[in-house]
Amino acid sequence: MIKKLTPIGVGLALVMSLSACSDGGMNQGSETDDPHAGHSAEEQTDDAVVGINEIPVGDSGPQTNGPLQIDLVYFQAVDMEHGSMAMPPASESDMHFEIDVATTEEAAEWGYEADQYLPYLDITVIVTEKNTGEEIDLGTMMPMIASDGPHYGNNIKLAPGEYDVEVSVQSPGDKFMLHTGKDSSGVKGRFWQEPLKFEFKNWQWDGQIL
Repeated sequence: MIKKLTPIGVGLALVMSLSACSDGGMNQGSETDDPHAGHSAEEQTDDAVVGINEIPVGDSGPQTNGPLQIDLVYFQAVDMEHGSMAMPPASESDMHFEIDVATTEEAAEWGYEADQYLPYLDITVIVTEKNTGEEIDLGTMMPMIASDGPHYGNNIKLAPGEYDVEVSVQSPGDKFMLHTGKDSSGVKGRFWQEPLKFEFKNWQWDGQIL
């Protein structure tokens, strides 16, 4: 005798069937929801962030001259997005040379608080090899921004040696307009006229990849 399903029986059978299909879909999804599933450990670390180890240039420490304090560090060459500016790629450079610039309290005379980054600076760096006396111009130091804020610098190539470093900072007087009227917006001070000089002694560069 063949049994016939009543309407209620048909409904129950349909619910059970749909439930089984849903469970199957969920189980299949659980195997593929992990975005790393099926990838090797090497593939998972392709986007890992590489740490930066900043090393002081020389043994002089940060140097102050009037309204500016300058500090120099270097580390492994880095890739940068630089628009129309000429910038050597990391693959063709020995290091990233960084100049950290901060205003001092003297900068308040022309409207800047202490410990602020100052834009529009033309900075040149000359390194002198102490054993041979050879002078090397490290080229234009570009304004740039890293995760810890703005600075000046560039990717450079430099032969191993023992160097003294001289940094010259031109006045940005031609690039700023100063309020000078007899009102509360006016500033009393003016920018420096002659380039500010900063010296960093005894930089031992062994040529090792950082």
